[in-house]
Amino acid sequence: MSDGPAPSSWSRAYNTPMEAGLRGLAVLLYAYPASLDLSRLLNFDYLVVHSGDVTDGPESLHPAAPYRSGELLVRRGLVEEGLELFTSRGLIEKSFDADGIAYRAAEPAAAFFFSLESSYIQRLREVALWVVKTFSSYSSDELNEFMRQRLDRWGAEFEWASVVREEPN
Repeated sequence: MSDGPAPSSWSRAYNTPMEAGLRGLAVLLYAYPASLDLSRLLNFDYLVVHSGDVTDGPESLHPAAPYRSGELLVRRGLVEEGLELFTSRGLIEKSFDADGIAYRAAEPAAAFFFSLESSYIQRLREVALWVVKTFSSYSSDELNEFMRQRLDRWGAEFEWASVVREEPN
């Protein structure tokens, strides 16, 4: 008889479609009734996970990692899988228009999301609300430019720290 998940399975709690879908759902709930395209959701997902990278932002949801700015490039598939998972469960609506695909929180989303209780979900709520309040007024071009201007710096503190610690030859 098992007392719970094996330690090796714990690492799969992060960076899964389920977690990415929860982050997307949180953002969509706070942005409701707006629909958001994938590009904005990808940027918002990065900002939710690494909110501490933004000046005066709340503590990041996940610990800082070196070269995290590269996450934006590899995150797309994971975020799409998460959105599809929650769409298939009726919690996210997907629409198609002249601008492409957009996502919006569905009717039962709030009841589902706000019934979840954990310290991670509480932090996710706080940070997702901050991201939506802070960046919803940005146009797509402004948001992309904001991200582009900062991505080279985000994660670079690890490079600087390794230079400072390097022993002389």
